[in-house]
Amino acid sequence: MQSGTTRVVNDGAELQVEWLGDGPTLLMIAGGGGTGVRYAEVARHLADGHRVVWYDRRCCGASTGNREANGDMAQQASDAAAVIAAMGDGRADVFGNSSGANIALKLAVDHPQAVNRVIVHEPPVLPLLDDGAEWIAYSDKVVETFASAGPMPALGMFLSEIVGHSGPPPGPRPDPKDMVFFLSRELPVFCRFAPDLNRLRANGVAMVTAAGRDSADAYYARTARLLAQELPCPYHAFSGHHFSFGDAPEVYARDIRAALALAGA
Repeated sequence: MQSGTTRVVNDGAELQVEWLGDGPTLLMIAGGGGTGVRYAEVARHLADGHRVVWYDRRCCGASTGNREANGDMAQQASDAAAVIAAMGDGRADVFGNSSGANIALKLAVDHPQAVNRVIVHEPPVLPLLDDGAEWIAYSDKVVETFASAGPMPALGMFLSEIVGHSGPPPGPRPDPKDMVFFLSRELPVFCRFAPDLNRLRANGVAMVTAAGRDSADAYYARTARLLAQELPCPYHAFSGHHFSFGDAPEVYARDIRAALALAGA
C-alpha cells in the first residue's frame, strides 16, 4: 500500500501533506487545531479503496504561515484546492469535520472543478440558524475568555457545548500553539461563515451533510440537517459524536463510505 509525505506551497504558506492508500483521492480537512494526523487511523480503514490525503492547515502542525493574520475562508479553500492539484488527480472527494466542514463548503463554492463529492460533517455555519446570533455571541465570549484568562479556560468553555462527549477530544492532541491560533485567529472568522447556498446549488457539486447521532440537537448538528433541507442534498446520520474519528475510527470510516455512496458515483 502506498504512502507518502510532501510539501505544497500556496499563498505564502508551506502545507505538510500526507497520504495513504491506492485509488481515487479522498481529501480530509481538519477542524480546530488544524492538524491532519487526527484522521490517520480513519485513513487506515479507507485506504483499500482510496488514496486518503490529510494535511496540516496553514499555521498548524508542521505547516507554515503568518500566525499574526486572521483566518481567511477563501484562503483556506485555496489551500485545499492546491493540495488536490498537487496530488495529481485534478479532482477529489472531500470530507470535512467541524470548521473543516466549513472549509469544504467554501471549497465547493470557490473551486467546484476541484471536487467530486463532498461530505460536510457537523459544520458550524452559525448564521444559517434561527438562533445563530446567540451562538456567534457565545463564540465571541470564548475568544474574550482566551484574551482575559488564557487558552485552557477558553477551550473548556468551547468544549462545554460539545454534546455526547465530555473531556478533551480523543485521538492525537494538537500542539497548544495550534489551539491558541484557533481560539485567537480562526474562531472569530469560522463562526461567522455562511456558505453561498445559491452558488452551491448552481455549482452542482454532489454533497452529503452529516452529524453524529450522539450530537443530538447541538448547534453544529442542526446546521447539518438544515443544509440538507436548503440545498437540498442527502443527509447521513453518523454513529457517535463530534470527535468520533478519534475513538471509533473503523466505524467512522464505514460512515464515510456510506455517505460517499449516498452522494453517488
